Amino acid sequence: MIWQIVFSILIVAISSFLWRVRGGLDIWKGGNVPMNKIWYAVAFAIYAGFYFGFSVQNILIAFIACYTSYQLYGWGKYIGALTSGNLDKQEKECELIDDLLDNCHVTFKGKVVYLWDYPKLYGFIGTCLTGFIITFLWGLFLADLIVMISGIGMGLCYYLGAFLSQYKDDGKSGWNWGEWIFGAYIGAIFARSLLW
Repeated sequence: MIWQIVFSILIVAISSFLWRVRGGLDIWKGGNVPMNKIWYAVAFAIYAGFYFGFSVQNILIAFIACYTSYQLYGWGKYIGALTSGNLDKQEKECELIDDLLDNCHVTFKGKVVYLWDYPKLYGFIGTCLTGFIITFLWGLFLADLIVMISGIGMGLCYYLGAFLSQYKDDGKSGWNWGEWIFGAYIGAIFARSLLW
């Protein structure tokens, strides 16, 4: 039981740190960690090795699944809208998500209200859908339904980051806090599936 707790804390901490590194953590003056986008996928591949065995095939497929999931498209439009309330309707990120969100509207007493009229809600939903797409690919590889759907929590994680930024400014309206929080959250999901 003790080792499960210790390893769970370790997985959460590493996941949080590496998700922030992926987002561009400046560790020393003048720049990000070299090749910052790959380290989360490397950690996921190692995690998958513990899960399925350290064969070349498992490690390679895990790395590709993870790296591809968060490099398929950008999501800055959604997180920016969520954390700062700024939304450029003309900016395009993920065609699937943009098409869904840009067409969401309600008509009430002849007045049409679009989702983009509420940038933070637009950003929240866009971030949740982004997280869902990311972790859906991971869950497919791991054959784990909880991992598949866990990314839906991404919006809440970045919303909490924006909330924290009101008390301790991170210089990006909570975006950086959101990366730490989401990384910890998905680390907890991985710890659950591996250790518990």
